[in-house]
Amino acid sequence: MIMICPGCSCLCDDVYIKEGKVFNACRRGEGIFSKYKENRAVARVDGREVDADTAIEKAVEILKDSKNPAIYGLDTTVVEAQKLAIDVAEKLNGYIDDNSSFCLGELVEAVLKGEVPTATLDDVRDNAYVLVYWGTNPYHSLSRHMSKYTYYPRGKKRPRGYDEDRFLVVVDVRKSETAVLAKKNAKFIRVDDDAELVDSFIKVIDGRAAKYAKEAGMVINEMKKADFNVIFGGLGLKYGLKDLNKFKEMVKKLNEVAKVYFIPAGFHGNMRGFNETLFERVGYVNRYSFRDGKSDEEFSFTELLKNEKIDTALIIGTDPVYSLPFEVSSKLGKIKTIVVDPRMSFTARIADVVIPSAVSGLEAGGTMVRSDGIRVKLEPLEEREVNDVYILSRIKEGL
Repeated sequence: MIMICPGCSCLCDDVYIKEGKVFNACRRGEGIFSKYKENRAVARVDGREVDADTAIEKAVEILKDSKNPAIYGLDTTVVEAQKLAIDVAEKLNGYIDDNSSFCLGELVEAVLKGEVPTATLDDVRDNAYVLVYWGTNPYHSLSRHMSKYTYYPRGKKRPRGYDEDRFLVVVDVRKSETAVLAKKNAKFIRVDDDAELVDSFIKVIDGRAAKYAKEAGMVINEMKKADFNVIFGGLGLKYGLKDLNKFKEMVKKLNEVAKVYFIPAGFHGNMRGFNETLFERVGYVNRYSFRDGKSDEEFSFTELLKNEKIDTALIIGTDPVYSLPFEVSSKLGKIKTIVVDPRMSFTARIADVVIPSAVSGLEAGGTMVRSDGIRVKLEPLEEREVNDVYILSRIKEGL
């Protein structure tokens, strides 16, 4: 059976399952398919095992009594469930956020607003010459990104692939595993400050001196050789820049002398799906308050917890106890916490209510959005009735 892997934002569509064995998957994908039945969540209310319907009813009761609820997570579930979660947040007049508020949300928002030109990974495979990986190490975060879509494939206009038809540029603060590949037809640019490299690209195009003038000039000259080049931006780029507007200006400047596209790189399977779904509804990609009718840093789940602004958290498909700083996640113990998750996560272990769900893509179908905005339909290996759509539909109906 050929499957789409929900393990990361590549959403690889060629994973093959035969007689229980997994083929064509990376380490993360293979782990998802081979171990999805392990460490499964059990329905609980106040530490007592119950059936799923009882847990859902208790969740509704808690949310009805809540004065300042927040919904958080949703990057590993399907678009259909994300839409329902937004409906619930609106009905509660509460907050909604996902991991992108401290991940790549700003970069996705720039794409959705048309502030930077973008392309699909299929376009990249067929046409791209200069490939810039900026602040991302796909060796770990997107294991098949380079082999399936960018550096290694032979494309329609790049039939010789990385041997002669690609030029790899890696920008990072250290020599990552991806940077090690930058040998022939390639350049590794080690930076102390990403903003200085951004500034250097702008200044070189304007004919001015700059700190990284040599490196920027070389990359620009390579870009001029082709009609399709692409920059992949990751977490290193986001946190390396205090001012994203300067980066947008750089991309605009580059397009005065060459054709350059931008695609965010390195996040959960359907993070972009959440960003697009919320953007379509309210015009923002994350950290949104239905009470205030706007998005703001203070409405990110991390800030809401840190500043003790919420009394209830509905957490779907993510594990903040594991992923957030202890001084932030420990505040979950002071509020009512409802967890919807296939696994018995660290957060589920301390939650007031646990509602076990299906693994999206394996036990429940639906739509996910690839990092480049392409929508894909996932067909499950098996169907579980109690999935995220079922649970959130019940919660919505109960409010």
